[in-house]
Amino acid sequence: MRIYLWVMTCIVATTLVACGDAEQVEEAAAVKVVQLSQVKARHDETEFSFPAKVVPRSTVDLTFRVGGSLQSINLPEGQFVKKGALIAKLDQEPFERAVRMAQVGLKQATLELNRVKAIASKGIGSEKSVDNAQVAYELAEIDLENSKANLQYSQLRAPFDALVATRLIENEGFVKAGSPIARLQDLSRIHFEFDVPERLVSAYRRKQVMHASAYIDGSVAKSFDISYVEHSTEPDPVTQTYQVVYAMDNKQGLDITPGVRATVTLSGNTSDVFNVVGVPVNAVVTGKDERLFVWVYDAATEQVSKQVVTVGPVSQGWIAILSGLTEGQQVVAAGASQMQQGQRVRPFVSQ
Repeated sequence: MRIYLWVMTCIVATTLVACGDAEQVEEAAAVKVVQLSQVKARHDETEFSFPAKVVPRSTVDLTFRVGGSLQSINLPEGQFVKKGALIAKLDQEPFERAVRMAQVGLKQATLELNRVKAIASKGIGSEKSVDNAQVAYELAEIDLENSKANLQYSQLRAPFDALVATRLIENEGFVKAGSPIARLQDLSRIHFEFDVPERLVSAYRRKQVMHASAYIDGSVAKSFDISYVEHSTEPDPVTQTYQVVYAMDNKQGLDITPGVRATVTLSGNTSDVFNVVGVPVNAVVTGKDERLFVWVYDAATEQVSKQVVTVGPVSQGWIAILSGLTEGQQVVAAGASQMQQGQRVRPFVSQ
């Protein structure tokens, strides 16, 4: 009997030990070994480059302030016109006739006013008749001014040295007042528009950008010094970026077409102007919703959690993190695409 009990005890003990070993093996298998990387700040990063678009200083749709039959146009698309150049004209005869009629009306009002005043000076006329004649005279003056202005408005002249971007009407037909005739672009200054993340916008407010340049691709293939113009104060609702505009004077003989692509490079005057944190490129994963994220490691729980991030430029395998992480955190640097929310991991330690 004693032998039987001793055998059963051994069997139970052996079973418990085996079960314990199996649980430890299963638990060890559930914990993945991953390579971690610390979120570090790049204090030596003093330059950032952004894709930019070349745009004109301003774009104007020219319209006639009066209506009439179109007589002639001089709007060669893609060509420059000088400031003050006649680019479109309505039939002048109706406007010239209106000026002559207004001149006759003013002459008649002048004669009537003089006649009434002469009569009133003899004590015959009334003060009211003099007032009425004075009002008629002033209205005739206004009518002449308006007719002369309309004659001037019947001719469209370039308001500045401009590039004819689009001709919106041909040399025929009746033109209504306010109808666009052409779209002109002012290229006296070349503007460069580009978007930057919120984290870098403060650099413009602190005026810590020491130097800015733009490299224009295509036939130009040159770099130019540019200067700050303005930046938006409200972010784009989708990208959460702010639009920044830099500009340069258009140089003689330089043929730059609006819409071409350029690269703007900003340099800081201190090493911490663009002090941003970063992680290895492999740590950043694209989600199903097209948002970018990383897996942050929590040493206390030995688990990883998803953290959405906004990224910046890439340099030598290092990608700037503009929002979502702080210096000192640890992220999964290898095998990030295989992680799951709350998964337990163990840092890889090289032997």
